Amino acid sequence: MSLRVRLRFTKSLLRRTEGLCFAAGLASLGLCAALLAQAWFFQAYENWAFEQELEGGAVSYSGFLTQAVSFSAAEDEVPAAPALKNGKPPSLGFDGAGGGSIVGRIEIPRIGLKAVILEGVSPRTLALAVGHVPGTALPGTAGNVGIAGHRDTFFRGLRGVQAGDAIVLTTLSGS
Repeated sequence: MSLRVRLRFTKSLLRRTEGLCFAAGLASLGLCAALLAQAWFFQAYENWAFEQELEGGAVSYSGFLTQAVSFSAAEDEVPAAPALKNGKPPSLGFDGAGGGSIVGRIEIPRIGLKAVILEGVSPRTLALAVGHVPGTALPGTAGNVGIAGHRDTFFRGLRGVQAGDAIVLTTLSGS
């Protein structure tokens, strides 16, 4: 094989490899964006549903979308009640791996942390929310409550927490 043929082959191989790496990079960015969007939408909807449940309002996906899209809608406007399944609204019963349901919400106002707490610590649960460690006391009962979350997602702001910061854990029973 001549030197010229080898150089042409090498350049062609490098161009193909470059294109393949570029495509893999775009696919990776797309996957990361999709996962972040899923976690953001889950948190937005479940926070809204939690607020609705606290106020005694109806919870439905259509009500959330209507309120989210309608910038001029009044906050006290309650959408029509959805069809109930087993006497419960279709939300506030997220069934993640291990049957994790919503326990409550944790807020640290000074650092801007606000996250829904789900039962369990499975990887899927911790990808979408903060998890309540099974075997520890539930919020509002006697004992220590264990809450887990990734430090690079929902608990990223904890690096700025200081002594004396208010930590509010809200459940349907109270704060």
